[in-house]
Amino acid sequence: MIPAVLPRTFPARRTGLASLAFLALLGLGHAAAQAQEATPAAPAATEAPANVVIDPAADVSKSPKQSSLLTGFYATQAVIELCALPVDEAIKTGMAGDLRRLEASVGLDEASGATAYAKVKADVEKTKPDCAEGSADRASVEAVTAIYAEAAAKAAAAQAAAGAVAPVDPAAVTPAQ
Repeated sequence: MIPAVLPRTFPARRTGLASLAFLALLGLGHAAAQAQEATPAAPAATEAPANVVIDPAADVSKSPKQSSLLTGFYATQAVIELCALPVDEAIKTGMAGDLRRLEASVGLDEASGATAYAKVKADVEKTKPDCAEGSADRASVEAVTAIYAEAAAKAAAAQAAAGAVAPVDPAAVTPAQ
């Protein structure tokens, strides 16, 4: 049962206005929060740049992206050639396969691919790539060749596992007579 006499701290009219004011402030606070969420955050000045991942086997369905990837591939090969960097045969084989795939994806045959490579190589040569150990040019080549080295190692491990002979049970072998 409710007591008959309740102390009233606010008159009824003020309670209604107070509730309305509270709801209005709550709505403004919510609108401000939504506006803040909608505004893109400015990158911090000390924020580290995002890592760039190069994946030559990535599925690239747009021709401009494929062209850019092919140009970068040609530039990497040009730096390898111009700096006479040693590259393992397994890496060269993997790169050659991807090169053919990229050239075909942009509609280049062998002759037009060679012409395109010559143009890119000439442009790279004009920039005089830095062939010194630890240079940016060399680091970019090493990043690309590391991808192919990892792929070659995985392929070699898979081939070794597939070619491994199962252990022979000595009891199952009949001695030669």
